Amino acid sequence: MTRRPRLAQLLGRTALVALLPALAAAQEATPPAGTVDLGAITFSVLGADPVGDRANPFTLTGVKTPTPITEVPQSVSVVSAEQVAATNAAKVDEALAYTAGVQAAPYAYDSDTNWIFSRGFDATATGVFLDGLQLYSYAFGGFYIDPFLLERIEVLRGPSSMLYGASNPGGVVNYVSRLPGGEPGALAELGSDTQGRIWGSYDQGGTTSGGLAYRFGAKLQRVDGHGAFEDGLEGVVTGGVAKTFANGGTLTLTASYTGMDEDHVGGAWLPYTGTVEPTTFGTFDEYFNTGEPGYDSYVRNQWLLTGIYRQDIGAWRLTNTTRLARAHVEESSVYAYGYAGFTLVPQDEAATLARIYFQHDTTATSLNNDLRLERTLATGPLEHQLLFGLDAKRYKLDQVQASVAWPDAATGLSAADPVYGAAQPDTTPYIDQELTQTGLGLYAQDQVRWGNGWIATLNGRYDVVHTEAGTNEATGTAGVDREDGEFSWRVGLAKEIGGVVPYVTAGTYFNPQVVNDPAGDEVEPETGRQVEAGVKWSPNERTLLTFAAFETTRENISQTRWNGTGYDYFQLGEVRSRGVELEAQGEIAQGLSYRASVTKLDVEIVDDIDAAIVGNTPYVVIEEQAALSVAWQPAAVEGLTVSAGVRLLGESWVDNENTLKVPSNTLYDAGVSYDFEGGWTASLDISNLTDEDYISACQSAYWCYQGEGRNVSLAVRKSF
Repeated sequence: MTRRPRLAQLLGRTALVALLPALAAAQEATPPAGTVDLGAITFSVLGADPVGDRANPFTLTGVKTPTPITEVPQSVSVVSAEQVAATNAAKVDEALAYTAGVQAAPYAYDSDTNWIFSRGFDATATGVFLDGLQLYSYAFGGFYIDPFLLERIEVLRGPSSMLYGASNPGGVVNYVSRLPGGEPGALAELGSDTQGRIWGSYDQGGTTSGGLAYRFGAKLQRVDGHGAFEDGLEGVVTGGVAKTFANGGTLTLTASYTGMDEDHVGGAWLPYTGTVEPTTFGTFDEYFNTGEPGYDSYVRNQWLLTGIYRQDIGAWRLTNTTRLARAHVEESSVYAYGYAGFTLVPQDEAATLARIYFQHDTTATSLNNDLRLERTLATGPLEHQLLFGLDAKRYKLDQVQASVAWPDAATGLSAADPVYGAAQPDTTPYIDQELTQTGLGLYAQDQVRWGNGWIATLNGRYDVVHTEAGTNEATGTAGVDREDGEFSWRVGLAKEIGGVVPYVTAGTYFNPQVVNDPAGDEVEPETGRQVEAGVKWSPNERTLLTFAAFETTRENISQTRWNGTGYDYFQLGEVRSRGVELEAQGEIAQGLSYRASVTKLDVEIVDDIDAAIVGNTPYVVIEEQAALSVAWQPAAVEGLTVSAGVRLLGESWVDNENTLKVPSNTLYDAGVSYDFEGGWTASLDISNLTDEDYISACQSAYWCYQGEGRNVSLAVRKSF
């Protein structure tokens, strides 16, 4: 796995993206003959437009028709691009730190993956969507989205298969792209932080005299610090055009390229003894890297091509969204697996760490299409907002995974006095396989309004999913060929009483499981259900308070037991998550605003192949969280904003046996920004102000993750 020149790799593949703004420029210069004057043209889509300071914007998440948050019969949060920019967030998961029900970045700072738990369930693989289309991930075949590409981040909590098909029981996170057709103008940004990250970006949009809307932009950043052996380079290039035709149809085309060439950060894969608890050498230094220079690399080349077509056909509105995505990821990593002999405590004076050497070469390709028709009609006293949709997707994974043949592993590394540079043995492939999953879902929704503020939301969907894995060429083991069909539904009832909207809802979900050997033919999809009751209140444009109480059950979880020659599969796993969430934003007084969230979960293993852990809490999951941020804009200093925040992170368990705990933590954040004359803004943000030394989570006593220390970032922006 050789590295290519970084700058050429990141910037040399932008030709296709560059064609989009070039097309716009060409139309600006020479309008086509016979151009029809369509008058004022609006390309922005209600529910996917810029949020600004609105607390109760229209959203498409959870309903797929433009609906205010207060009328969606599930708990929904929206994080705007403006809120992301205010904290100079480097990643999407960082931007969700103050969101109710979300455990953001549970594995601490990870530069190449956005890790998100929702209501106690990992949403990273099957719960992430972009513009309503799933960014499915299996093994290492996932897609990375940089905040630069997004207009908003929306969190829908609770099962959502009734609209989105196979997905995570804790809910979905829907990224909404920045699209052409908004307000014309440009924004340039330059920033850096104390971890060594330096970035610059440029985003511009407008509309030509021929009626073609365009948008293009680029971001380039050096990534350093966090214990990485060498600095890395990341780049994003994006472009898009939108055109309204004489028949009223609007076509939007966007393309983006994301390139990453970097080393892994430190502070990960550390044993519990030496992190949470001191040992013979004390505790690991901040961002201690258990890897090996020369053997550590991460390279990603990713394309996303999206087309959105909208047209009114009589009383119906047709919307079709298509995306083709491809990601090629090559990764090489040496990482710790406890101490010498794969034990949990040091075995010698040097506190030698046992290590694993792992490599993979993965290509993931996905094709998604969502076709939907909607209209509003009346039947007597009832007003129906009808939605019918057909959702199709195909995901293909071509992967090779390799490691050093057990039990030789990699060379050891002293935790007390690390010396890097040892040669590592060659890896041997243990997976060399192609996997394909195709799905087709037919769904319907009826939002019924009647009387004095009553709203009922009725959903039904049927999915057929075919999963096929070829022979594992590394072992000769046959693959899997399975087809699953499942019906999912939701029923919600709400009542508008002034600005207050109480609601109740119930629904189901399903999620096919991938087992890429013949045993997978017997593994049926996970299924589950949820009931939720809550209330939403939005007395004015800048205020929204939401409260939700819920119980979610995840059933039919596939589990394995080693039988001496292979694995036996059992489907008796069940986990129940119940809890309450409170989220609020608004103004305390003129110029003084706030955002707050409180999450209290009770997540329990209800059934398991290991009867001893029934009744316990799954590891990693934090059951108690709270956050509060305030921002003050003093009237005496126009353009100045001073902010402060506090995040309370409760305890979590290290293992499902609930024998060891990760302690709770309190983190403080602060920031200040100033708007200068001429469109200039400077934004200073400090996360973990007191430089708290903490552990974000542990995946068993072998692997714990150091939370990010104090990080001071400064960004200067210029709007044109």
